[in-house]
Amino acid sequence: MAEKLVLDLRKKLQLPQNQPTQEPCYKSITRVPKILTDVNSQAYEPKLVSFGPYHHNRSHLLPMEVSKSSALLQFHRRIARASKTPDDVLIAMRKVEPCLIASYNGLQVEDADGDCFEPGRFRRDDWLEKDEFLKIMIVDGCFALEIMLADKRFAAGEQSEYDSHDPVFGAERMIYVVPDLKRDMLLLENQLPLLALTTLAAIEGSGIGDVNTLIKAFYNLSSASPEDRIIDKCFHILDLYRKVLTSEGEYLPSYEEMVQSATKLRNAGVLFCKSITNSFRDISFNGGILSLPQLKVDGTTESILLNVMAFERVHATIGNEVTSYVFFMDGLINKADDVAMLRNEQIIKGVEGSDENISNMFNNITKGVTLAVIQKEM
Repeated sequence: MAEKLVLDLRKKLQLPQNQPTQEPCYKSITRVPKILTDVNSQAYEPKLVSFGPYHHNRSHLLPMEVSKSSALLQFHRRIARASKTPDDVLIAMRKVEPCLIASYNGLQVEDADGDCFEPGRFRRDDWLEKDEFLKIMIVDGCFALEIMLADKRFAAGEQSEYDSHDPVFGAERMIYVVPDLKRDMLLLENQLPLLALTTLAAIEGSGIGDVNTLIKAFYNLSSASPEDRIIDKCFHILDLYRKVLTSEGEYLPSYEEMVQSATKLRNAGVLFCKSITNSFRDISFNGGILSLPQLKVDGTTESILLNVMAFERVHATIGNEVTSYVFFMDGLINKADDVAMLRNEQIIKGVEGSDENISNMFNNITKGVTLAVIQKEM
């Protein structure tokens, strides 16, 4: 049934296009600069699944295409209950397709081994002619929404719509697969325009609800702000994630302000405490007390931080709050004893990894990003 639906979708996508003229959209999705991938290429590459064109058809990600078909089938069933058809999906997505295409910088497909085709062999015009791009937006967008919906239902103890042995959506598998999926969905090169997700969600109607709320619940993000206007206009999931991380507080630390390690500061009489919020801007120093946001560290933390920093690097106009925070923490943490002290104050919550590993992570994470660049951008 799922294969039939995919084939039917592909046939429909071969219909003549009638695209409305729209203003070009901001190229918010781009490749990670080589200076960063040379230091740690694996941090920017998906482990399980591709979203969007950059890593489409990578050989090690192909097994997840089966689960994408399952998600597409569930999406089709739900829109059918709302008296919608695949044609409604195509009509809605075609209206926003120019903006979706314009969200990507230098569209270029990769072959099965991950090496880019030679320039000019498979360029933007080919994506448009073959409708490959629109297929990816629909299939990958449905999969992203389905992952978040399934996780929400799983957390609420609701019965799954999938077979219990489904490799992704089965109740027995989600607890193992979701952490890596969350990580892959925050890679800069693996982003889908939020416009694609909101367009698909609108077709289904009330079944999905507000996409921003769904994303925040998926990543356990919360903002103390009474209004969510700061996250109304987001380019993609990574952008929304970053905005929530920096949504509170007014203080932006600089590296030079904290040249001593946490243990040396404590020995000098400085006290540490956890800030009220987890915003990276919620940092203060009053009356000898340094308040810092809590950071939960697990096996995906380094990759996520690096991708947020890469996003800030290639889009300088959005700010560099996360990069500044990471440099600030790198100054505080020189060795395992610094991590242990911050852990005791609940400033670092290590779900995975020893104090030594967390210390090494912060000591290495700023490689490829120079202090001069940070000072210039601040």
